[in-house]
Amino acid sequence: MRRGQNARGAGNNRQKAMIVVGGNGGDNGSTGGDGGLICHYLWIWGLLLLFLTGCAVRAPIGEPLLADKRLVVEATFLAAVAQRQERLQCLDAAAELSWRTLLRSGVLPGYLQLIPPASLKFIGLDPLGRPVLALITDGATFRLIVIPEAKIYEGPTTAEAFSRHLPAGLTAAGLPYSLFAWFSGGMPFASEIIGVYQDTTWEGYWLEVADPPGARLLFAPGTGEESTEDDPAAGWLLRRIRLYGPDDRQSTEIIYADFRSVVVAGNGEKVLLPHRIDVQSRNHHGLSMTIRLSDLLTDCGLSATDFYLPIPRNFERQPVQ
Repeated sequence: MRRGQNARGAGNNRQKAMIVVGGNGGDNGSTGGDGGLICHYLWIWGLLLLFLTGCAVRAPIGEPLLADKRLVVEATFLAAVAQRQERLQCLDAAAELSWRTLLRSGVLPGYLQLIPPASLKFIGLDPLGRPVLALITDGATFRLIVIPEAKIYEGPTTAEAFSRHLPAGLTAAGLPYSLFAWFSGGMPFASEIIGVYQDTTWEGYWLEVADPPGARLLFAPGTGEESTEDDPAAGWLLRRIRLYGPDDRQSTEIIYADFRSVVVAGNGEKVLLPHRIDVQSRNHHGLSMTIRLSDLLTDCGLSATDFYLPIPRNFERQPVQ
């Protein structure tokens, strides 16, 4: 069932409301000059991408695993990733994006919809529940509709305004196959595992991938679901991702938390999904950002047509290069 078809009211209905409000966008007053406005909303886009740079030096993560034990951990991880990819075909949730730095803080509630590999739609709401912006992307291109200003920003995700939010070692070229994974707790990298380490703090393992260089993923057991001989990957989750620049300085730490069992479409199987995603960075004035998901649906029946936003009449289109 799609969000627009249930009691929460949502995707399609809220998109229609956005267009109605947007039709009068030019009369709603200004929130600032064009330059300041686009920087503000592109900054929010940068938050949604979960990619911001930082400066913590890479620390040791434990003893490396060798031979058979490493192969077992790698096989379990790959099985867990494949299982998640097979079961999850869409996500539809109420979302609250909050952030705090030394210079600013804010909260933006809204609705988030995704289908793999990288189709994303976010509708942000004001305190009265009225749409103020709408964003769609397929990882390669984006369209951002800013309703109070009756403006549309669109272009490639390789545009400097977006790519500057990517940490060293990651490029926009990876977004078309990874956005869904970033938000669902899946594997966002299509690269080989080059090292496995016994974790020294959590009960799990750090996996290091070849690309982006130095990136590490914490693979650890969750609660409430145990692995079995028939399903050794059950209950194992991707809990943290650490990204590093070429100088071994940490770019971002992404923490997946508040895992809850959600029924997936089809045969009633369940999957543990994160309902809280924390991003920690010491750059950008000490960013701390949290995405909270609620009323999360996985049987939403979304398709590519749900990730199209028409251009409202009288809105100004502004390409971003």
